[in-house]
Amino acid sequence: MPHYIGIEVGDSAYTEFKMKDGEFHLTEDGIYLGDVEAKDKDDAYRKIKRLEWNRGRVFHKVLIFEVKNEWRMVEF
Repeated sequence: MPHYIGIEVGDSAYTEFKMKDGEFHLTEDGIYLGDVEAKDKDDAYRKIKRLEWNRGRVFHKVLIFEVKNEWRMVEF
């Protein structure tokens, strides 16, 4: 099954260092939401929203990327 990652961009409710008044603020960063195995991008989006740390959150814009090659964390 393909592997996908989700990144939130745009107005972000969950960039804590930017959110001081409880309002949405424009950010210039991307926030990593998690990675899942899914049959397609729509399924990946649903699974990412159900991850424990994303439950109940409201997203402005989420980009879903299919990871095409095997990858692993590299420590420096």
